[in-house]
Amino acid sequence: MYLDDTASTSSSSDNAYLYTGNVWLESPYISCSYDAYWDISEWTFEIYADSYYGPYEVMEVGFYIDGYDYQYMDYAGDGLWYRTYLSTFYDCDWAYDFGFVAVDYDGYEGFYTYYW
Repeated sequence: MYLDDTASTSSSSDNAYLYTGNVWLESPYISCSYDAYWDISEWTFEIYADSYYGPYEVMEVGFYIDGYDYQYMDYAGDGLWYRTYLSTFYDCDWAYDFGFVAVDYDGYEGFYTYYW
């Protein structure tokens, strides 16, 4: 199968969300573009994380790919967390579940599962 090197997809959805009361995740955005020449998929992940005491109390946000491969995310400000991920294994045209998790300084967690 050949994929155009300019092919890209993006998605945004409210797939599965678990609100634990003190930390929550919302408005995920995931996009993927495939480079056929280098056989590399470039993924972009964004999600907003907030807590009862405000977004600056969120200590860490990351996500699991299919429940296994954990990726840390970087903080951009105003509750937005992001990650750019290059992969020769996770292709854009496969199905995945991305399990986002956030934790605040008090140890409370929030979860959000996104199905690609």
